[in-house]
Amino acid sequence: MKTIGNRYVVVDLEATSTGSKAKIIQVGIVVIEDGKIVDHYTTDVNPHEPLDAHIKELTGLTDQRLAQAPDFSQVARKIFDLVEDGIFVAHNVQFDANLLAENLFFEGYELRNPRVDTVELAQVFFPELEKYSLPILCRELGIPLKHAHTALSDAQATAELLLFLRKKMAQLPKGLLERLLEMADALLYESYLVIEEIYRSQSILSSPDLVEVQGLYFKKTGAPLEPRKLSQDFSKNISLLNLEVREEQESFAKPRKLSQDFSKNISLLNLEVRERQESFAKEVGLLLKDEPVSLIQAPTGIGKTYGYLLPALSLAKEHQIVLSVPTKILQNQIMEEEGKRLKEVFHIDIHSLKGPHNYLKLDSFYRSLQENDENRLFRRFKMQLLVWLTETETGDLDEIGQLYRYQHFLTDLRHDGNLSSQSLFVTEDFWKRSQERAQTCKLLVTNHAYLVTRLEDNPEFV
Repeated sequence: MKTIGNRYVVVDLEATSTGSKAKIIQVGIVVIEDGKIVDHYTTDVNPHEPLDAHIKELTGLTDQRLAQAPDFSQVARKIFDLVEDGIFVAHNVQFDANLLAENLFFEGYELRNPRVDTVELAQVFFPELEKYSLPILCRELGIPLKHAHTALSDAQATAELLLFLRKKMAQLPKGLLERLLEMADALLYESYLVIEEIYRSQSILSSPDLVEVQGLYFKKTGAPLEPRKLSQDFSKNISLLNLEVREEQESFAKPRKLSQDFSKNISLLNLEVRERQESFAKEVGLLLKDEPVSLIQAPTGIGKTYGYLLPALSLAKEHQIVLSVPTKILQNQIMEEEGKRLKEVFHIDIHSLKGPHNYLKLDSFYRSLQENDENRLFRRFKMQLLVWLTETETGDLDEIGQLYRYQHFLTDLRHDGNLSSQSLFVTEDFWKRSQERAQTCKLLVTNHAYLVTRLEDNPEFV
């Protein structure tokens, strides 16, 4: 018989409601052994009561169809045989496990399986997401979910999600997995069993993409030892990588040159030229020729961000542009949308700078890891941060989804703008890195509140 650590039984139930009187109407089961899906099972179940309109619409099931389905008593033995010697896995496991256990109990079967919840695992290992419903996770991770709220389809998607999580865990250093296991009592269920399984099989070799400092793991940002010098010739760089040059790849890799013609720049961005936007951009261009610093206002809906950025960038030549916007929300939005596109197409060096309290202070976080905190939510947050540090390049806490849940704990973890020469993380300090990047980038994006503070401290900032 397989050891319990190698066998997962992924279950999804459709029911007449989510309340205490819910009755099962459909069961979907997917079995995973040794990291592979090896079995599927599904059945409708006759609830002996009519479905309400919402459940019919949600699941696609009908009273006529369920009237032909077996009673739960007729399929209970088959279901129990599938799940009895495995780890019970579900998305929001409490509902599925409790409902199935109750129904099996009435048929003489006792379900005592350890439980794994893919929701809480996803929260730890995908800390930047805002929501963790199955459809959203499937969309974000590229997992097929063809018929949501169909038991087998949801079970299949949950199984694929579990495999995705295992794969991500396997890419993390063994030392990090060990630390996560030390804090895994913060998890509500036995979800640590998945981490433990990967830990047991994990090599102690370090990850080539991460650097370890004082037991924390960071995404590498510096150049490797004895680097080959990047050439302006793309085909030469590809040859250094021992790869074959492809014509379409070479064409795509060439940075587009910013033109003085606004409509041409918009076309290079694969966007449509809008009359009001083009007119606005011309006015901005004329203004910036005479005034190096300007306050620009325009109505919404005309595409004003490109309307002022493209003329400014085409005129700036060797000068740095500082763009200040009213809110951090808008600052983040510009970096995620227009800034990202400008980087891709024109290879413009863009950096977002915020006040120090927006960044994680590594010394404070390191100290918090040494403390035996009893708050389960805080310990889970620390697990998320440990994973996030392997992915973030900025240390900007705004990258973390659902950050509002942890505001109480952030007071002692936010950066204060001071960095001691005795810090354990002088090289890795995110606030220091951000300050250094701000001095060298072509386009610096900030917000009014921080800009005013920075100008008070250093009038030569702009």
